[in-house]
Amino acid sequence: MEGLTLLFLYLAIPSLLYSAVKQYLTWRKNVGSKPRFPGPQQLPIVGHVHDLSRFSLWLKFKEWADEHGPIYYTKVLDQRLIIVSDEKIAEELLVKRGHIYSGRPQIRSLIRHKEGPAYSALMDRHDIWKAQRRWCHAAMAEAYKHHFYGHVEKEMSRYLGLLLLDPARFLDYTREYCGRVMSRLAWDDATQGRATGDSADQTLHCMSLPGPVTNLLTPLWHLPALVNPWYTAEVRREREQRAWWLASFRLAKDRMRRGDLPGDTWAYRYFEQLRREGNEGLDQPDDDEVFASCMLGFLNLVGVVTISGPLKFFLMAMALHPEWQKKAQGEIDRVCGNRMPTMQDYAQLPTVRACLKETLRWRSNVPLGVPHQAEADDEYRGVKIKKGTVILACEWNLNRVPTRYPDGNNYRPERFLEPGWPTYQEPLTRYPNFREGVSMHSFGWGRRTCLGQNLADDETFVFAAATLWAFRLAPETCPRTGRVVPIDSQATNSHVILEPLPYRMSIKVRGAERGRLVLEGYREVMGELRV
Repeated sequence: MEGLTLLFLYLAIPSLLYSAVKQYLTWRKNVGSKPRFPGPQQLPIVGHVHDLSRFSLWLKFKEWADEHGPIYYTKVLDQRLIIVSDEKIAEELLVKRGHIYSGRPQIRSLIRHKEGPAYSALMDRHDIWKAQRRWCHAAMAEAYKHHFYGHVEKEMSRYLGLLLLDPARFLDYTREYCGRVMSRLAWDDATQGRATGDSADQTLHCMSLPGPVTNLLTPLWHLPALVNPWYTAEVRREREQRAWWLASFRLAKDRMRRGDLPGDTWAYRYFEQLRREGNEGLDQPDDDEVFASCMLGFLNLVGVVTISGPLKFFLMAMALHPEWQKKAQGEIDRVCGNRMPTMQDYAQLPTVRACLKETLRWRSNVPLGVPHQAEADDEYRGVKIKKGTVILACEWNLNRVPTRYPDGNNYRPERFLEPGWPTYQEPLTRYPNFREGVSMHSFGWGRRTCLGQNLADDETFVFAAATLWAFRLAPETCPRTGRVVPIDSQATNSHVILEPLPYRMSIKVRGAERGRLVLEGYREVMGELRV
């Protein structure tokens, strides 16, 4: 194995030398150029790669923001980076100048993501991206009008039952819950929920800096396939993922032809549009099927990775902050009594919504933000920004600006509930939420804003309210020593979209009557839900 590694490095040396010489010449050319953004001192060729961990990059970016200010420049190998830690600056660049800063940078180990059609959120802005985004926006908006057809509540009843029967698997069940909701909306096949979560995890690995080494040492990607394990692994992963999406699409099409596909699925909506255009038989060229299957497949996938992490962090937050758990449960009991909360209770449960909103601020699942890339040369505050420069509106930094988020390192849901806090909004029957208002930057900026805000609002609210209605959450106590097992709230995986590392927690039903109601709800929905 050591010999094979040496061979890889030997073959990569010419590319690395070429890159080094190119960067050195560029550095020499730019030495002394003015004006420029502040930032950490750069080394020739490598920039600041020596000072950046592949894990928890946001902590280093926050350290530099504290030293260099709300907008600064750095460089890693051949990639220019501008780090933004101020909402107004982010709005000026990513919203008001969205026609310039809406590109996506190249993720070396994710094949053809900029061209499409597999990953709409990672594509450049071209016709494929525009067509998919337009369709997905309309489909998501229509589903929201019906609060996603009750699928969230039904899957929540299943989740509570599983949690009652086997609480130790709460992390697995949480991700599966997200996957089942999305797979039901996409294809009417909730049994794909777990596979959707696994596929999402594999895709995120390929996107992340701590994933394949080719995301950092990019010349290695260009080694011949015979001696390039990273390329061959990604080819296999992408081929299997596309085949899975295409098979699901064609199964749904067969059901549509038989009249067996429910009208509350996105697949039905797509096929019905084909029929309105005169295509009664739903016959399509292969390229059109691939386009549509990737559009629906990625919509399915992204709804898992963006919601699962915040829900796991929410459970953690409630266990670590029992005072807020009790406040939320008191509110739920007053409003709902002995019935599981639903979206009908949304307006009357502001404390639940505040705990969710604060969870996403306190432990963002996208702490670096989603990168934007300059699609043309530009100038900002007298500084020239070159085409290809990556702009990162760093969530971890934005969520800790003292004037906006006092005591930003601590969990303080009252910042959304009590007048006097900078983020307080009225009426509390409407705010806080994940659809509008303050602190919405977690969903992106401008033309690349996430389309799933309404789904996140519904799904996280029902999850949080129903879980607190049914269970008491607390850190686990070691049965041998009697000591509390600590929960590290900053221990996460290393993906670009985070989930906490596995942690242990005590989950106990809130009395025999609640347990009976949970099992009753579980039995009711299991008659109509596929396992």
